[in-house]
Amino acid sequence: MSALYDLNQAWWHIAQAVAERAEPTLAAEEATALSLAKVADAIGRATPAERWHGLAAVLMAPHPSHGLRAWRVAGLLGVLLPEVEGLFGVPQLSDAATSIDVGRHQLALVDECARVHAPLAVRFAALAHKIGKAGTPRDIWPSHYKHEQRAHAALDRWAVWLALPPEALTLARWVVDEADRIHRVSDLRAGPIAAMLERLQAPSEPERFEQLLLVCTCDWAAHDGHSAATYPKAPKLRRALAAYLATDVTGLDADAALHARAQAIATALHRRSPSSTQG
Repeated sequence: MSALYDLNQAWWHIAQAVAERAEPTLAAEEATALSLAKVADAIGRATPAERWHGLAAVLMAPHPSHGLRAWRVAGLLGVLLPEVEGLFGVPQLSDAATSIDVGRHQLALVDECARVHAPLAVRFAALAHKIGKAGTPRDIWPSHYKHEQRAHAALDRWAVWLALPPEALTLARWVVDEADRIHRVSDLRAGPIAAMLERLQAPSEPERFEQLLLVCTCDWAAHDGHSAATYPKAPKLRRALAAYLATDVTGLDADAALHARAQAIATALHRRSPSSTQG
């Protein structure tokens, strides 16, 4: 094993050690950060596969935020993932009385993913899905117009910088495009729900669809006062998909089939919650 590889191993092994502590002290994080600072240049000299291996190790730890915070203190998060570093201090609207810090929310989100033992692709997509907000002009905060386009541009760079596995990159792109739409799903809009299920290829890619719902559930649960058990959109979309799949569209053209499925979805959602108007 080369000396370069040994050095490269150091920056993520130390952060992983912090991530695995149930309650790391501030002193422990600061000590880790000092050690990490000594090997910062290793990130630039590492291969893309080594960078991905390091990030994956931290994301798969029991408390990913601990390792990510240690990298921040050392200035390494800005070297490895500048778009994630750029999220700290950026405000975002929420259902609370005040806006939230996007970067801090992302730390809570990846920890929520770890809490439910989410697979690596889900944890990566969760970390990545708001990265476009790092580039939002300050004069339109806390709005984030066109953050999806900026996120896809960043993912294009990450795909090369980190040698992203195809399944992780694909899920991250779906989350960037669809997470906000899933959060806004309404019982009263069965047509858009049917179109969304087709766009997401939910009938033919059920595992990816469930992973997308898991990211959204964890995103909800990462907000103060929320829990995964109270997230209404995932069960709603599962009922919608069941209705979609159960609809007989034999002999119908594409438009008629979509209309029939939308009607079935409307019936299924109305039957479950006849007075609901929540989005």
